[in-house]
Amino acid sequence: MSRPRWWVIGRVVVFALILHGVFLGYPFVRLGQWLGLEDPIWLLLAALILCSQLICRWPLRQVTHPAARLLKQTLELFLALSPLVLGLVLPAEIVLYFELAMPYDLALCILLILLVALFYGLYRGSRPTVQPLKLVDDRLRNDLHLVQITDVHIGSRSPNFLKQVVRTVAQLRPDALCITGDFIDQTGVTPDALAPLAELEMPIFFVTGNHERYEDLEDIIVRLQGVGVMVLRNQSARLRSDVMIHGVEDADSDKQLAQVLPTLTVKDTDLNLLLYHRPAGLAAAADAGMQLTLSGHTHNGQIMPFNLLVRRVFPKIKGLYQTGACWHYVSQGTGTWGPVFRLGSVGEVTSILMTPKHPR
Repeated sequence: MSRPRWWVIGRVVVFALILHGVFLGYPFVRLGQWLGLEDPIWLLLAALILCSQLICRWPLRQVTHPAARLLKQTLELFLALSPLVLGLVLPAEIVLYFELAMPYDLALCILLILLVALFYGLYRGSRPTVQPLKLVDDRLRNDLHLVQITDVHIGSRSPNFLKQVVRTVAQLRPDALCITGDFIDQTGVTPDALAPLAELEMPIFFVTGNHERYEDLEDIIVRLQGVGVMVLRNQSARLRSDVMIHGVEDADSDKQLAQVLPTLTVKDTDLNLLLYHRPAGLAAAADAGMQLTLSGHTHNGQIMPFNLLVRRVFPKIKGLYQTGACWHYVSQGTGTWGPVFRLGSVGEVTSILMTPKHPR
């Protein structure tokens, strides 16, 4: 028997309130108490922290002005730091219970740790690194150099971040750039914001992610095509005589690849590369004759300990995996979703060099 819609929505709301209380309520309130904040200041700050994510997901969901984007990213930092704050406050409660330290001193120590973590996480979130990957496949006639970017999240991330990523890609000088979804996460991203892509002197292939589906998808595709991007919507494109690139649109179903790949033409004599946003159902790629899949989506959890939760949903959470003769590479993401912050993960621009065993 199916539950009524109000019951399902009610459960979600209650669960969200509990999470807010655990991560954004209790630890920050206790920290304020130990610091001895005066009641009006303490109540105002506690209310702001508790409501920070509601503000980010509602009035600040669509931001275009740099000041609004900065405000949203600042509020997101409470969410980014909340697991660490909770992890520090809980043992501090034990220390205080046994009267081993003064509350104010403990609070200052916690603030110092948070300050270090804040600067480190902001640096990691804003500076993706080049991640090299080397593979061998004898279908190739000569070397193939690809670069993958994914989960850039332009919209919540500024166009200046895209310029930074494009500079990195240009310096690597690949044969092709592959964008595996969640490139845009906001409605109304302008052609000017995407203009840096037009400066790249290599083919650019793109497949949709879940965030494009949440926004103005058809307009996004038109804008990307306008700057020279080849959008693969359950389609294939030849990069060169020995390399075929296949792209499958993102879907929530784990059966998406199994349903779509049989409709594409896959030749055994080609090096077959599959672009698909989420690392789910990838065994179907091996069955279809792919040699390499490129995915993203997971961000490797982005912030500890969320990686433990993400791994339960996507066991292929980061790095290189293999199914039969097919390699799967899962990027940790180039940008960030929500907080411009990483702790326990790194942003990456993946540089993939594939060589033949026996050069011809």
